[in-house]
Amino acid sequence: MKNLLLFALLSAATHTFAQDGKLPLDAKNNISYTDSGQPKLRKSELHQKIRGWVEKKFGNAENAITSDDTEAGIVLITSYIPVIHSQYQYVRFDLGVQYKDNQYEARITTLDGVSAEHSPVRLNGKENDDIIAKEQTVKTESNRKKRKDAEVELQMSKADNDGISTSLYNLLADLKNYIAKPAAE
Repeated sequence: MKNLLLFALLSAATHTFAQDGKLPLDAKNNISYTDSGQPKLRKSELHQKIRGWVEKKFGNAENAITSDDTEAGIVLITSYIPVIHSQYQYVRFDLGVQYKDNQYEARITTLDGVSAEHSPVRLNGKENDDIIAKEQTVKTESNRKKRKDAEVELQMSKADNDGISTSLYNLLADLKNYIAKPAAE
């Protein structure tokens, strides 16, 4: 019953950005979430906005920021975000924000699924391979009960990946909104 409820919630929540249950990969088959913007801000203002967002979002910029190179225009952040997933409560991620006058690019990489029950697990292209294998099983299974079970497993795997993607896309959107909002008067 608990899994069915989780599945229903994930299905409803994740259809908003039309994911196919696969995590986004870069050209080197590494998980990569990216976003960019062109705010009308100088490099120094962007730096302050990014640091302000980290402070607001994670509570302590000194703990979350692993590298802050104002001259190069790069801030690296390592932190955790809660996710809706059947195996993990959090995902640890690395977020790099590269910026210059009127422009920034944010990239989330290096994901680890974190659970109270087991050690962190590095997430990578194998999550997508698992989806592909389960899709193949659904297509080729001739026994109706086994096919139905395979369909449920496939949907749970897709929902788990979509839960991760939803959290990370929301994180990038939160950064974009924070950068775009006018400075406090």
